[in-house]
Amino acid sequence: MNGVVNGTRRTAWGAIAAAAAVLLAACGSKSNAATSGSGGSGMHAPAVATRSVSGIGTVLTASNGFTLYHLTTEKHGQIKCTASCRSTWPPLLTTEGAPAAPAGVSGTFGTIHRPDGGTQVTFDGMPLYMYSGDTAAGQASGQGIGGVWFAVTTSSTGSSPSSSSGGYNKGGGYGGGYSP
Repeated sequence: MNGVVNGTRRTAWGAIAAAAAVLLAACGSKSNAATSGSGGSGMHAPAVATRSVSGIGTVLTASNGFTLYHLTTEKHGQIKCTASCRSTWPPLLTTEGAPAAPAGVSGTFGTIHRPDGGTQVTFDGMPLYMYSGDTAAGQASGQGIGGVWFAVTTSSTGSSPSSSSGGYNKGGGYGGGYSP
């Protein structure tokens, strides 16, 4: 009788060990599936699109349809819109690298590390921002503010001053905490 009890215990422990191994394997594969292709954080680079804005032309937008702007005084990788400027002109930030270019847009998306923290998306070297005064997709209320903030357009026919390079209108302006 003693041998039957010991044999039953060995079988029970074997079954428990086998079940634990299956459970651990399932958890491991689920964990790997959740992180594969996303750099482990579950987040992706922000999407950028285009949209026609009356009086300006076709502009780059964030995935929510809000116009993206550039501060023309930011040159050679120097970020000038920091501190309180960020509340008026929120930078387009990423945790997963540069976005893909929308269809029909030629230019290079990249990133730059901000002096006040975070990684900001750039287009042809220009750090990209949104404007807090835009309350709906398709608006460009920040166009021309201070003579240095301008929407990033996909043609040289926009309404802002241009320094044409690759057919993109790269004007700019200031406002809300900007420091030259």
